[in-house]
Amino acid sequence: MGVELSDLQAGDSDALEYQIKVIFFTMGLYGCFAAYSLGAVDLFSMTALTSVLVTRWMIAFHELLHLRSAEQLDLFTRLLPIPFAPLNIGYREYRLLHAGHHSYTDTADDPDAFHILGGHLKALLGAVTLHEHQLYRYIKQFGLSSELMVMAGIRLVLFVAAATDVSAAVPAVVAGATVDLYRQRFCFFHLADYRAGSYGSYPIPLPSLILFPLIDIYGIDVVYATMHHDTHHDDQRIAAKYLPTVAAQRGIK
Repeated sequence: MGVELSDLQAGDSDALEYQIKVIFFTMGLYGCFAAYSLGAVDLFSMTALTSVLVTRWMIAFHELLHLRSAEQLDLFTRLLPIPFAPLNIGYREYRLLHAGHHSYTDTADDPDAFHILGGHLKALLGAVTLHEHQLYRYIKQFGLSSELMVMAGIRLVLFVAAATDVSAAVPAVVAGATVDLYRQRFCFFHLADYRAGSYGSYPIPLPSLILFPLIDIYGIDVVYATMHHDTHHDDQRIAAKYLPTVAAQRGIK
């Protein structure tokens, strides 16, 4: 007899863990800004570290979206003070758009359709302009709230401050983090939702030769959520670490 799905769903302790990770990895990225500006790390080391931090930040943020509303979080987490682009939406807006992605997956009504549908090149271009797309789509659907204006203004100030840093170090870190986020979004959305001209939610099997090194570097949540994207869409509350268990049960059936 398989384990009950209710026992594998993320709960309050998982939500707290993800929230702490979002804050921790955000501060870690700012630590990269400082370390590189001070000459404590070289460009290669900074790029490698930023890649790991952004990847781990992204999955913690994604998992938290399914567990907590904006009202249940602290102001820092809702703000999302990572200057990936001049104009960014915050936690509340991301959560509403992501709910739409799960409700209208891979259709024209999917808020993420711009970097899922239309083939590899269109999806890549959509991933590169994802921040602008998301802001436009959110305002078009939900309007421009005072909270969004204020928080978007704060993020814009942070971006401008980073982009105009006299040492040119911070812009390099921001650019590296942003490119890495684009890569992840392309893989996590388009490659997991597209197969030979057909759209849906698909698994991405990984050979054991690279599976365990990837887990060591990026963590279980990142690797399992990517591999079992289809299972996540079947039940959004299953904790990422348990997705292989659920997938195996369904494979037996």
